[in-house]
Amino acid sequence: MKVLIYMPFAAWIPHLGTDLEIAARHIDKGDEVHIIQCSGDLPSCETNPSHTKLRCVACKYMRDKGLSLINLPDYNRHELVLHDFSQYFDIPDFSSIEELKSFKINNVDIGMAVASTLISMTREYNPKVSNFSKYIHDNILMSKSIYDCMMYNLQQIKPDVFYIFNGRFSAIRPALRAAQHLGIKTFVHERAGRIQKYTLSEDTYPHDIEYQKSRIEPFWNDSPHDTEKEEIARQWFKERRGGKDQGWYSFTKSQKKGKLPDGFDDSKRNIAIFNSSEDEFEAIDGWQNPIYKNQIDAINAIINADTDKNIMFYIRIHPNLKGVDNTQTRELSRLKSTNLVIITTDSEIDSYELMDACEKVITFGSTMGIESVFWGKPSILVGRSLYEDLGGCYIPKDHKELIEFINAYLNPLPDPGALKYGYYQSHAGIPYIYYNQETLFKGKFKGIDLKYSIDVKIKIIMNLIRETFNDYFNHKKP
Repeated sequence: MKVLIYMPFAAWIPHLGTDLEIAARHIDKGDEVHIIQCSGDLPSCETNPSHTKLRCVACKYMRDKGLSLINLPDYNRHELVLHDFSQYFDIPDFSSIEELKSFKINNVDIGMAVASTLISMTREYNPKVSNFSKYIHDNILMSKSIYDCMMYNLQQIKPDVFYIFNGRFSAIRPALRAAQHLGIKTFVHERAGRIQKYTLSEDTYPHDIEYQKSRIEPFWNDSPHDTEKEEIARQWFKERRGGKDQGWYSFTKSQKKGKLPDGFDDSKRNIAIFNSSEDEFEAIDGWQNPIYKNQIDAINAIINADTDKNIMFYIRIHPNLKGVDNTQTRELSRLKSTNLVIITTDSEIDSYELMDACEKVITFGSTMGIESVFWGKPSILVGRSLYEDLGGCYIPKDHKELIEFINAYLNPLPDPGALKYGYYQSHAGIPYIYYNQETLFKGKFKGIDLKYSIDVKIKIIMNLIRETFNDYFNHKKP
């Protein structure tokens, strides 16, 4: 079998480790493995958006170091030669992020990929696109070149299987679309629910909500050991409550256990609202809120609705928004109502204690919604989530029904769906053989640290200084 792996950057260690893991596994099977790599052709990428030379050289160093650890022939390493496919064309001036997201070239959603990259880079779900016109212009040209380049390489190499990382960024999405248009089986890798594993999504990116939802129920049903899988699921929820890092950083481990907001009144009908960061899924199809324009719109509608006068809302702003100054955080800071208490991102208040102390919980898709189900708390889901079809949550069909849920004294719903979700998050994925992810951002491949050491960093800087002086003096010669 012939395998092709697209490796446009290597500066994110866990994903470099996964690329190497996939390559090594196929080589072990006797498969013919090819790599398409970037040697500085990308004018912008997710790990180096401004194309800083030091970061570029360091990225190539880490890639070469990693590839030296697998038995890959040099002639199977192909360069991403974008200048052979660069072509100028007229790009419109976009007046909004929505216009950018809808922009396509030959039915390739390049605008959505560029918007996704811009939103992630700025942490702004509604950036003023006129402030980033050059960045957008350059990334659209780059994405079109990548699509054309990958169409050429895929047809020349003719792989049976194609691998890429993530699939939503402007330097990667075009490669996914090229493979899909050619009908080549493609797997997109990403982090799993545990750092010891990685996931593969077939012919789509891992943020595809319908694809991911469709995997949870079969994953549960395919495991015959009911008692064991239920215990695994319960352990996953307990670890989260205990502040343990799992597939990503635990945002609750710095909170003070048992701490509630000052003045918390048990005689009130207290309702916790756990928000999410809008920028996470803003440029991904399928995640749009089915009732409201966004979470701020929803919260304003809730606190200004005709609700029981004894109800008090506590909004726990997601710690992921700590230090972020964007439209969402500014709008959250302006929320004011006599029935509202805002808990800031850096507050020590215990999210789980708040959940326990409140009558019910409202979420917009965060994991806290299904965690509340597991811990026996009525949970209202106002948004999209991977667990939305598993049961356990009250899901309003419109604003009127949401307010009815808020005013009603709800009973907790059964939690089989929570167990299915916890088991999926804990157990789904492929265990690493060669790559050992030691922390969320560090790891070793075959026992070798993939990150460059301080002495290598100094050597890179000295070489760059030497090259700069040589270029300068060569330019000065008559």
